[in-house]
Amino acid sequence: MRAAVITRLNSPWEFQELADPVAGPGQVVVRIRACGMCFSDVLVHRGHWPVQLPIVPGHEPVGEVVQLGPGVTTLRVGDRVGVSWMQRGEGRCVQCQSGRPVRCEHTQTWMDLGGGYADLMLAWETGCFLLPEGLAYSDAAVAFCAGYTSMSGLRNADPKPGERVCVLGVGGLGHMAVQLAAAIGLETVVLTTSPDKAEYAEELGAVRGIVTGDDPGKALADAGGADIVLATTTSAELVSKVVSGLRHSGRLVTMGVTGPLQIDDMMTLLFKQCSIKGSTHNNRADLVEVLQLMAAGKVKPRVELFPRAEINDVLKRVEAGQVRYRAVLQDDSA
Repeated sequence: MRAAVITRLNSPWEFQELADPVAGPGQVVVRIRACGMCFSDVLVHRGHWPVQLPIVPGHEPVGEVVQLGPGVTTLRVGDRVGVSWMQRGEGRCVQCQSGRPVRCEHTQTWMDLGGGYADLMLAWETGCFLLPEGLAYSDAAVAFCAGYTSMSGLRNADPKPGERVCVLGVGGLGHMAVQLAAAIGLETVVLTTSPDKAEYAEELGAVRGIVTGDDPGKALADAGGADIVLATTTSAELVSKVVSGLRHSGRLVTMGVTGPLQIDDMMTLLFKQCSIKGSTHNNRADLVEVLQLMAAGKVKPRVELFPRAEINDVLKRVEAGQVRYRAVLQDDSA
């Protein structure tokens, strides 16, 4: 099979001919039709994730099952599936035994088996999700990181009927978060530093797009505040400052920060009894919900499609923040 391989950090990814994977017990082989790219791929490229080189990256893969390993019972050859980042736990720890393998300290991921920028991908059966009929591969790919992360962040915030959600940042993650919050019936506003994205936010389902300068907390407070802030930006400074825009008992959920948070507004945290939490892929049900909302036409990723052969150029565009709003690499026959 042909695959894009990271052989050295901060260097162009190399296309190589590798042996076709063979499914072991509990595993399947998936022929990849599309794989999304996000800023986590940039972090892998830079060495911020603990991967062993060489490795095939790609953690938003979708395609068809072409081979079943011994003991696979829930999948069939020909099934259209996507593969999540975390595919299984060790099975014997307290978290796995409690039905929460995502919390296992010894999870198996694409970093163990190889990712989706390849013709074929080896995956655990437990990491595969059936794609709803009619959902295009190019759209479905976005669900497996951007959609999953956004929905888990929203569900981890425990939204109540009538509460107001603010999405901070409208990129690959944020443009999904806006649609998901609106799709489940929550009043949603957007904070962004880009006037064009503030205008576009209403097309995504937000009731209002708010352009902020260097004080997003004040901008949000002036607009009525929010019960929940879903922070999808990588700017730690913006996330740190948005706290002052929370309402009483407000929750700030951060999903994209790549640096330390320094919270200066402790008075809001104390006297409004607000909270801050991190979030990433959580319950399996979160991803299933995203796929169902997409299949129903209530959520539609905005993607830029590229052939896999252009992967290094796409990586540069993602790193520079030039993609609107998610890059998806298609197999070379597409």
